[in-house]
Amino acid sequence: MPDPRSFCKHPLEYSELIEKLLSKGLTLDDPTRIEQHLKNIGYYRLVGYGLPFEQYSDTNKRLGIYNGGTEFDQLLNAYSVDRKLRILLLSALERIEVAVRNTINHTMSCKYQSAHWFVDNSLFKESETFKHSGFLREIDRSSGKKAPAGSDREQRREAFIHHYYNEYDTPEYPPAWMVAEVLPLGSWSKVYEHLAVSKDRKLISKEYDLSPATLQSWLHSLTFLRNVCAHHGRLFGRKLPLTPNKAKSLPMTNDKFLYNFVCVAWYMLEALSPNSRWLEEFHDELSELTSDSMHFGFESNWLEQPFWLA
Repeated sequence: MPDPRSFCKHPLEYSELIEKLLSKGLTLDDPTRIEQHLKNIGYYRLVGYGLPFEQYSDTNKRLGIYNGGTEFDQLLNAYSVDRKLRILLLSALERIEVAVRNTINHTMSCKYQSAHWFVDNSLFKESETFKHSGFLREIDRSSGKKAPAGSDREQRREAFIHHYYNEYDTPEYPPAWMVAEVLPLGSWSKVYEHLAVSKDRKLISKEYDLSPATLQSWLHSLTFLRNVCAHHGRLFGRKLPLTPNKAKSLPMTNDKFLYNFVCVAWYMLEALSPNSRWLEEFHDELSELTSDSMHFGFESNWLEQPFWLA
């Protein structure tokens, strides 16, 4: 049996971290300025944006040095643009999330003439990743259903949830339109995937002129993207899992960069808000990148393709 591998790196002072960057071939100017950025951002987080600027072996192994002429400000610029794009993406994903969860709940509530359609387990199919009982427990947690009277948890309830539990004893859960407001996109993505009646899934996907399989794929992909953005994850130079299905003549590529996800987000957003200036704002922020936009998966002339001009 091989010996266990042990992590043996020690924390370094900022001056030592700057020396480390220099030893890897990164061009730096004012050490005081660099130290301030390291304090604000963190060495480990910032060097992640330097991965596309590093040298690699023929077997794609990092060599621990930067390409000649790589400057600290290139990493800083990539970090700044990445941050601004995440903020823009979250604004788009908010619109999409609110619309999708409303579509699911409105469609199901009206079809089954029930404000509490979600408690009927016959409307769901189960899998290893979804149990109806688990979904109801998630509603319990998110709505603070079992919060003791007068507790901090009870006080943190949304006002409409608080009102429901104060005014009504049955049904034991708030109506679907209230539940929609306290569960995230990931939960509704799972709900949609596990609706047992295929016609229900078709009714919902029809609202976006998509097949059920495509909407399911896109919801999973956008949920992943939302979580990356909400938790300040890096998008620059990163290949993302859960690539959305290609459909509706979207100009998606075989690479797994951000570009494919933006194709999907813009399709959905344009359907919801045809006069949105979001794409212009996204293009303007991306244009601030001093390195190659292909690190996000965007070709230099990407906006000239018919899909983006429609």
